[in-house]
Amino acid sequence: MALTITKQSGVYEISGALNTQSMSSFKNYFELILEQSAFIKMSINKITDLDIAGVKFISSLYRRAVEKNKVFFIVGLANKELVALFKKEEIFTY
Repeated sequence: MALTITKQSGVYEISGALNTQSMSSFKNYFELILEQSAFIKMSINKITDLDIAGVKFISSLYRRAVEKNKVFFIVGLANKELVALFKKEEIFTY
C-alpha cells in the first residue's frame, strides 16, 4: 500500500507503508511542516508497514520539534510492537 498523508481536524494521518522506499516523500513533507507549524499531531493508526528507517525519522523529527520548542504528539500507539520500537528511541515520557 502506498503512503498517504491526510490532515483532518489538525491531525496528520499516516496511512500505508512508512519504510525506506516511501521515506523521501514523507521526510520532505514533514520537514516543511516542522518549519511552518508550532504544533504537530501525527496519527500512526493506519500504518501498515514501519521499518527502522521510519521509526528513526519520526524520532528525529520529534527531537527537532522539542529543540525548537514546538509541540509534537504521536497518537495511535495501540500496536505494542510499534510502542516497543519507539521506546527504544527514547522519545516517550510515559
